[in-house]
This record gives sequence, C-alpha cells and structure tokens, in this order.
Amino acid sequence: MNTIRFKLASAITVSALLALILTYIIINFNINQQYSIYTKANQAERDERIIREFRSDYIANNKKGWDVTSGSSVLREGQVSGFSVKLENREGKTVWQLEPELIISELNAKQPDGAAPITREQFKFQRHEIQVDGQVVGYVTLGQYTPLLISKNEEQFIFSLTMSVLVSAVIGSILIFPFSLFLSNQVSDPIVSIAKTSLKLSKGKLKTRETRQTDIVEIDQLRQSINKLGEKLDQQDTLRRRLVSDLSHELRNPLNVLQTNLEAMIDGVVPLTKERLASLNNEVIRFGKLIGNLNVLKEFEADSQMEQMKEVNLQTLCQDLYNNFLGVTQEKNQHLTFNYNRWEKYLIRGNYHSLYQVVLNLLHNAMKFTPEGGRINLYLNRDASYVTLRIRDSGMGIPKEDLGNIFERFYRVDKSREVIEGSGLGLTIVKRIMDNHDATIDVDSKVGIGTVFTLRFHAYQPIREEASAHRTPSYGPRRKEHPQKSP
Repeated sequence: MNTIRFKLASAITVSALLALILTYIIINFNINQQYSIYTKANQAERDERIIREFRSDYIANNKKGWDVTSGSSVLREGQVSGFSVKLENREGKTVWQLEPELIISELNAKQPDGAAPITREQFKFQRHEIQVDGQVVGYVTLGQYTPLLISKNEEQFIFSLTMSVLVSAVIGSILIFPFSLFLSNQVSDPIVSIAKTSLKLSKGKLKTRETRQTDIVEIDQLRQSINKLGEKLDQQDTLRRRLVSDLSHELRNPLNVLQTNLEAMIDGVVPLTKERLASLNNEVIRFGKLIGNLNVLKEFEADSQMEQMKEVNLQTLCQDLYNNFLGVTQEKNQHLTFNYNRWEKYLIRGNYHSLYQVVLNLLHNAMKFTPEGGRINLYLNRDASYVTLRIRDSGMGIPKEDLGNIFERFYRVDKSREVIEGSGLGLTIVKRIMDNHDATIDVDSKVGIGTVFTLRFHAYQPIREEASAHRTPSYGPRRKEHPQKSP
C-alpha cells in the first residue's frame, strides 16, 4: 500500500508532466503553423516582387521585350536562395533561365552522406503571367525543391525556438517533483497527524487532541471532528466509570441493608418486628424500582416501544397527569397550573405510554426539587409545524456546568441531591424517548430560581378537518376545583 503523500506527489507530477507535454506540442505546432503562414506571405510577396521587376524592365525597354541582361538581380537571388527562374516572352520563347539542374546540383552537394539525392521530379514549378496595361507580355516560371524556401538563418531560428521550448519543458519536469512533494506534504502532513491522533484515541489515550492547524477547510473540519470525537469518547469514558461506580453503589446499599438487618435478626441481636420488616420491604421495593428503571431504559434503547406509533393528543395526556399530580402538590403546598388553548388540537404522532412516562418523570422531578410554596407550570403551545410543551418550576435549579450531563445514566448534579430519593435514570429515559420520537428536549436553569424543560414535537395533521377551527381561541390557566390525588 502507498502513502497519501506518494499518491498525491505522483498525481501532481503526472498531471504537471502531461500539462508540459501538451503545452510543448501546442506551442511547437503553433510556431510551425504561424511560421508557415509568415513564410508563405513572404514567398508570395517575393513572387509579386519578381513579376514587378520584370514588368519594370519591360517598360524601361520601351515595351519591346527583354534581353539576357533583364532581371539580373533576380538571377543572383535565385542562386543564393535556391530557386530556378525561367523568363519567357509572350510567344512562350525562353529569354533566359536559371536551370533547375544547377540548383539541384548545389542542393545535393549540401546533402549529408547517405541521404537520397534530389531529382528534377521533386522540384515544384509555378508559372506567373507578366501583364502590362492589362495585356500578357510574358511569363516567369519559378521552381523550388520545397513548397516553402527557408534560409539557413530561418532554420536556425526555428530550431532554437523549438529547443528553447523543449529545454523549458525539461527544466519544468525536473522542478515538478520537489514542488509536488512540497504540495503533497501540505495536504498529507495534517492528515497523517490526524490519523496518528485517531490511532491514539483507539488505543484508549482519550485525552489526545489534534492541535495542528491547516488552511484547508475539509481537513480542518476533519481535525475538529476528531477532537469532538475525542472529547465525546473521553466524556463517555468518564460517565462509564461513573456508571460502574454509581451502579455498584446503588445496588450495594440496599443489599447491605438487607444483609445486615437479616443477619442481626438471625443472630437475635435485634428483635423481629413489623416495623423492621416494613423497613426491609422498602429497601426491596427501592431495589426493584432501580432494576425496573434499568429494564425500562433497555426497552427504549431497543426502540421496542416505538413500534406502536399513533395519533396522540398531548393536551389530554397532560390533563390526565395534571389531575393526578394536583392533589399531591397541594398537600406539599405547591402551586400546579396547566395553560393551553382549549380550542386548539395538540396532536402529535407517538407512543402514548412512552410520552406519558416523559411528562410523568419531568413532573415528578419538578415536584421533588421544588420547595413548599413553589410553583410548577405546564404550558402547551402550537404553531404550524410544532407542538411545544414547557414544564417550569421554581425549584433549586441546576448549575450551568452540569446541564450538559443531566441526561446521562446515574448522573446527579451534586452530592447534596443524593439525599433526595432517585435512581438517576429518569432523565436518561426521557431523553431516549424524545430521540425515538424525533423530538427535542432543552433545559434552561438558574440556581435558586428554577428550571424550564422545553419539549418540541412535530405537529401531526389529521386527514379530517376540525369543525371547530373557526372558533375564537381563549387562553388561561385550567384548574380542577376538586382535584384528584395520584394513586
């Protein structure tokens, strides 16, 4: 297997080399193409210049024709540049010519050893008319070995230009590899560092964090995700240790009480009375409640309760709990109120038993931690998309640093709350049920002022239209004049 650094460096190098090769081909082709156009234009201009010169000689000779001295400069140019010239009068008789064989002989003399000789058949001839006053007065035939005549200087220029491009491409290819290594390091080093961090996390070093910064957005997001994962794993490990400790503590206490009292009764140290048996029975009940809550939590974590989802009227559910808790709160001199719009339908889709457990646990907690004279309020509200239930109390409140952990198993805010009976599983069950209903639960609390739990559900729209939709809504607390005590 190859490293990401090698893969990136190889990809960058190959891509750059392909780009250089393609650039070289395009530049070389463009140079040849443009130079060909340039040379053709020059050659056309040469042909036109030769025709003009013969025309001038014809006019200078009083339009009587040419002689062997006409166009002497053209003769010299042909000898130097390597093209043949044949001048004819209007009847097509040759006035003079620079023989192609002479040019061919000179070209073959310059051919490298072993090269095939140039023959007359390879020469290309082009015949041009010479006109004066619109009349053809003669002809000039120009012949050359190649379609385009290129001088030695021009050949050297093209070669030098091509070699410059090639050398640039080679130098670029040499520089590409270290540059690609540098670029690949910029990408791979943070990823390698993150991989090492994740490996340490997998080995149980949960305090490890990735501190290396990068300006690559996706890699920085990966770094942040790894750090958040590490924080979560560290937090879960702490909670796991606390769970083991708390669970052993919760199970040990009732068992120790039972064992100590039973041994004392067996040994005759304490008398066997109805009161002592009732006390032992309370410990057994407390132990049973703890096991029961663990079983309830297991059911909700297995989503077994979510198979029976149906329409639930949250106002009816809260009304039942309000009726059951009203008498108990009045005995504790607590003020319980329930506010909702009596003409509104607070319909959601869910499991009635599970949702009942949620509100029951929250109301029970509010009642436990609210002192005498305190207030507990249930408030239902609905908009087009959501049904919201708020449970507010004026109890002791929860410290800010503990708010993020209150839904964990066996978590207790502080040691002072352990004097209040509870298994530490109630809010864990609440959170799990809310997650299963695709609903949210938020908590806002201030020490000494109170706590507000906000439950937000997706509103359920039944198919049938309610006939009461046109009625004017009214808001206000709803209280029972003859409260029922909870059983």
